[in-house]
Amino acid sequence: MAHATLRTRPLLGLGLGLLMTVLAGCGQSLPDHSADELSGRGDVAGGIRFSWWGSASRNDRTNAVADLFEAEHPGVEVKREAADFGNYFKRLNVQGAGRNMPCVTQLQARTLGDFTARDALLPLDPMIESGAIDVSHIPEAVLDTGRGEDGKLYMLPTGAAYDALMVNETLAEEAGVTLPEPGYDWDDYVTFLRDAAEGLPDGVPATALRGGLPNYFIAYVQGLGEQMFDGNQLGFSRELLVEYWEMWEEIRAEGLTNSPAANAEEPPSPEASYVASGDVLSDNRPGNALTPIQGTLDGQGEGQRMTSLPLPSGPAGQGNVLITSGLSIPRNCANLPTAAAFLDFWANDPRSGDTYASDNGAVTNTELLQRQLDDPELPDLKKRELALYQRIVADDPSIVLYPPGYLAVFESAFTRAYEDVAFGNQTVPEAVDTFFAEANDGLAR
Repeated sequence: MAHATLRTRPLLGLGLGLLMTVLAGCGQSLPDHSADELSGRGDVAGGIRFSWWGSASRNDRTNAVADLFEAEHPGVEVKREAADFGNYFKRLNVQGAGRNMPCVTQLQARTLGDFTARDALLPLDPMIESGAIDVSHIPEAVLDTGRGEDGKLYMLPTGAAYDALMVNETLAEEAGVTLPEPGYDWDDYVTFLRDAAEGLPDGVPATALRGGLPNYFIAYVQGLGEQMFDGNQLGFSRELLVEYWEMWEEIRAEGLTNSPAANAEEPPSPEASYVASGDVLSDNRPGNALTPIQGTLDGQGEGQRMTSLPLPSGPAGQGNVLITSGLSIPRNCANLPTAAAFLDFWANDPRSGDTYASDNGAVTNTELLQRQLDDPELPDLKKRELALYQRIVADDPSIVLYPPGYLAVFESAFTRAYEDVAFGNQTVPEAVDTFFAEANDGLAR
C-alpha cells in the first residue's frame, strides 16, 4: 500500500468492518491454482505456514506433530504461529482480510462461517476425491461439522469437543440421590436437582446458574428438534426462549442455583470453577475438563469424585452437539500439495494421534481414537472422556451451522440478556425481545 504511514492514524478511527474492507483492498493477490493443485496433487516440498491456538502444553504437542511431518518429508519447512484463543482470532481476522492466512489454518466449527462468508477458504472436497486427504475413518456426523452453507467441506475436523454435565458423585451420594439415567431429559434433571438440594450441605447449591450459557440452550433446542439458525437469523421462536429462561428462573427462585453475583465472580477456567472446588453439585463444562476438575478436587484432599454425563435430551433425541476444531486451507495458499499432505498426516498418521493425544477434543479418526482407548496407560478419566464422545457420535448428533459473527454477536448477546433477567433489570419477555433484536441485527451484517 503506498504511503501506508500516512494512513495509519485515520485507520484507527474506522469501524472494524470498514477496516477489513480497506485491508482487503491492500492484501496479497490470490494464486492462480491449477486443477491438479486444487486436488492436492503435486510434490510435497517447500514451506508452509501453520497457525493454531492453545496453551504452552498444547503448543508443545502441536510442534511435535509438525516436527514429525518435517521428518517425514525432508526439506519441507513448517513455519509455526500460535496464540491464545482470543488473540488468535483477532490476528486471523486481519490476516484473512489481507489474504495472508497461513497455508494450514486451525479453525473451529463456530468460527468457520466468519471465513466462508468472505470466501477465504478452499473447499477440500477435490483433495478428498483425489485421495490426497483421506477421511474414510472420520464419522459422517463429525465430518459434516466442517461444511459450509453450500455443503462443501472447508474444515477437516481433527478434534471433537462436547459439553458434559459434570456431577460431584461424592456429594450426590451423601445427598442420597442417584445420578440421572441414560436418556434423561430436562424434567428429570430438574427433579434430580430438587431431590439433591434436600441433602446437600448448607451453602452448596445443586447447580451453577447457567441460564446464560449458550451451549446449554443449544442442547435444549436440539433436544426439541428445533432449528438454532435460519441462515443469518435466529431459527427458534421467542416462545421457546421464554420457556427456557423461565425454567432457569424457577429453579433459581427455589434456591437450587448459586446467586447471579457469585456466578459473575466465578473464575473462567474449569479447574478453578465452583464445581471443581466442590462448591456446587453439578455444572455444564467441556467434556475434556473432567481431568483438570478432578485434579482440583484431589488437591483439596477430601476424596471427592467427579463424573461426567451427556447433557439432557428431549423428545427429538440427544441434546449434545459436537464442537469440532480442525484444519483449513485458505485461497491465498500457494503450496497446496504440501498443505494437503499436512492435513492428511495430522488426521491419519498414528504418530500424529499418539503425540497430540486428543488434546483439543477427541481425535476424530476412529482408528486413532481406538488406539488411544486401547492404551493400558490411558488414565481412567481420559478414557471416560473419550468413551462419552464415542457414545455421543453413535447417537448421531445434530449439526449446527453457525452463522458469521456467532461468537461475537450471538454468545455475548445471549449471556448479557439473561444476566439482565437474573439481576432483575428486565423481565424474561423483555430480555427475549432485546436479545432477538440485537442478535438478528448483528448476525445480518
